[in-house]
Formats: sequence, C-alpha cells, structure tokens
Amino acid sequence: MDMERPSKPALLISRNGNFKTDIEQHLNLTTDSSKAAVVSIIGIQSTGKSTLSNCVFKTAFEVMDENKGMAQTTKGIWMTKCPSPSGGSPILVIDTEGSDGCEREEDVTFEKQTALFSLVVSNTVIMNMKCDNVNLHNGGGWSLLRTVFEVMIRKCKTRRKVNLVFVLRDKNGVPLHVLEKQLVDGLKKIWEETFKRQALPKAALEKYFQIKVETLPHYVHQEDAFREEVGRLKDRIMHWTRSGEKIPASGFVGLAQKIWCDIKQEKDLDLPQLRIMVSGVRCEEIADEKYKSFRKDESWTKIKEQVEERTKIEKQVGVSPELELHFGKNVSKIWMKYLSKYDADTQHYHQTKRDEYKRRLTDNLLKEIEPIYQSLVKHMYQATLQMFTEAALKEIEKTHALSTLQAHNFITKFKNQLKDAAIRPANLDYKIKLVAEIKSEMDKSIRSFQAIIEMLKQPKTDKNSGKKL
Repeated sequence: MDMERPSKPALLISRNGNFKTDIEQHLNLTTDSSKAAVVSIIGIQSTGKSTLSNCVFKTAFEVMDENKGMAQTTKGIWMTKCPSPSGGSPILVIDTEGSDGCEREEDVTFEKQTALFSLVVSNTVIMNMKCDNVNLHNGGGWSLLRTVFEVMIRKCKTRRKVNLVFVLRDKNGVPLHVLEKQLVDGLKKIWEETFKRQALPKAALEKYFQIKVETLPHYVHQEDAFREEVGRLKDRIMHWTRSGEKIPASGFVGLAQKIWCDIKQEKDLDLPQLRIMVSGVRCEEIADEKYKSFRKDESWTKIKEQVEERTKIEKQVGVSPELELHFGKNVSKIWMKYLSKYDADTQHYHQTKRDEYKRRLTDNLLKEIEPIYQSLVKHMYQATLQMFTEAALKEIEKTHALSTLQAHNFITKFKNQLKDAAIRPANLDYKIKLVAEIKSEMDKSIRSFQAIIEMLKQPKTDKNSGKKL
C-alpha cells in the first residue's frame, strides 16, 4: 500500500546548533500518542541524502539544484513525520546537514554532534555514500564514524542496538558481497581500535549495530532502475524500522532536545534515565490537560450547577429525580472518560511516571468532585430528616401514635438515594456512615415523639379542683 503524504519538513536544529521546539506544532506531534520509529540519514555533503529520503519516504526535503553547482543544500537538521504505509506507527524522518563541506571549513564539531545525535535518537540510521568511495578515508565517512564511535562508547552509559544501513549510490561492477565485506571489515577495525585506545573491555560491534548494506544505480543516468530498486529498498527499510525500538511521537521533541543539549555540553548520555525524565514531563502535561478539560466539560458543569442550585433552597424539599437517579452514574462516566483518555495518551511512556501522574490526576479530579458529592448527600440527609419529621408529626396529630415503619421507609429511600449518588470508580460512597447517622438521628426523634405521645395520653387535670377531666 502506498504511503500518505508526509508533513512538510520543519527545522529541528539550526546550523548554529539551536534547537527548535516549535517543530512540535509544525508537525502536529503534541497530541500524537502513537509510538513512532525514527530514521535518520547521514553522510557526505552533495551525495544525494535528501533525494534518497524523498524517494524512499516520499518526503519533501530540499534537494541540490545542479544548475547552481555543488553546494550545501541541507543546513542544520530537518525532520518530517510520515504516516506508516500499513497504518501502524508513524515514522519520524530526520535529514541532516552533510559532512565534509567547504562551508564549515576545518570546523567539524557540528557534523560530529549531528552524527552522534542521529545514532542516539534513531532506531535506523542510513549512511549514504558513493559506491566508489567505500575505501576512501574521508569520502567514505570513516573519519566521521571513528569519532562518533569514540564519543558513543565513552558517553553512552547504556547499550542499545541501532539498524545501521549503508546505501551505496551509483553502483559499479564490484559485487555486493565484496563491498559489504569491505565495509564491515572497516567498521570492525575502527570499532576495535576505539576500544583499544580507551582501554575498555572489548564489545562486539554486532551488539550495538545491525549492519545492512544496499546498493542503488545512478539516480540521473539510470532513473527507472533507480526508482525500481528504491521501491524494494523502501520495503526492507520499513521492515527493519518497524522491528526496532520506538518512542511516543509526542515525547520525541522533549527527549531529542535533552539529548542534543547533553551532546553539546559533552555530558554522558544515559538514555533510560532521559526517557524516564521525558516520560515524567509528558505525563505531567497530559494529566494537567485532562484535568483542565474535565473542569470545562459541559456535562460536568451542568451537573455541578444543578447540585449547587438544588442545595441553595432553604426548605428541604427532597432531591430532583434527575439528580437522585443519575448523579453517580453520570459523574462516574465523566470520571472514567478522562482517566481513559489519560491512559490512552500515556500508554507508550514509562510505567512508573504514568502511574505517578495518574494518581495526581485522580487526586485533582477527586478534589473537584468530592465537595459537590458531599453537598448533594448532605442535602439528601437533611431533606430525608425533615420529611421524616413532618410525616411523623402528621401521624401523631392524626392517630396519637407513631409506627416504626415510618422511619424504616425513609431510611430505605435514603439508602437508595445514596446508592444512586455513589461514584464507585472514585470510591465516593458515604452510605454506611450516613445511614448509621440518620438512624441515630431518627431514633432520637422517635424517642422525643414518643415522649410527646405519652404526654398526650395523660388525662388532663382541672387546675381549680385538681380532678382529672
């Protein structure tokens, strides 16, 4: 299936090294809770990195205008978001400024930082180079890889496996298996030399990288063959990318910014801790957003206003059927809606941070809901007592007696009201406590009423004669 069109590319890091956080809005990442794969493309300047990306992912990165000569086109680090061809995880594609360009002269700081950044944030890195340059020191990118390996081994505290795909452009007559052997042997050599120089215990290159080697014909002179082979390459890259580690799209920019900052400051890169930190930031933002949305929710606002209006009435006339029968059910539904949204939006973040900020969201929702619930059940309590008192006095006036059934009926009705008002997902249910209290109050009232009844039963005495009437 063909891919939908990707987002318009946006600048992630300027050529001066400034991180652009507004890329979240440009690529609509802030609300994307899906897990995304990250693919970066690095290599020598003017070797067709952006062209390759555009052909594989249908991106729209700027490409070199040959009429203007050989010059730097991509300045800084750019990124776009591509929908998955199978409807799965989106892919964040990063296009980088080429290395070994005249524009920066002898200053290779940015290209080293860029290569390290790409290896750290991506689960697939495409190394674009010319087929004829495989055995060249600079043209093949070996000096750049050597430096990046050194920094990566020294600075990255935790091991993670990256798909490192070498795409050899303008293929010549050298068989692929020969080119692959040359590349892998060269990589292993600089890898082992790096460990030896830093006096570190040896670690196999294969534990850090899944190495793939691909060749492509010339883009201009063999365009039809190029596009046909790119189609097959795209399928393979998609397969490798989907099988790798992913990150929530909405959390990528925060993580990438922290990694870039640490790279510039030459700090150690502890990716698991960085991911936990970013998870905390994003889960906190999502929890706050859900709480704010809850407070503005029209259904909740309407229920809140109904309760407040009802409890303002001085004379307790009972609870309206709408509130009495549906308060607990309706509020529970709203409660679950926002907690479910939080769960969905944070599903790909670190579990400890998800749980931490879900508790905070729950506490905030409870602070909002509980006073309204308390107000409602207090109103129910007072209305039930008042109606019981009025009914008891009428019965006494009419029959000079009081049946215990009267109190039982009111208590049963009160229990049902509390049952309907309970918000079970929030553990808001005062039934046991309030039923015990109202029984106690009714018992006191019954004793008082019975004393009155006994007084009424006493024969009246004439004040002058002292005789009973």
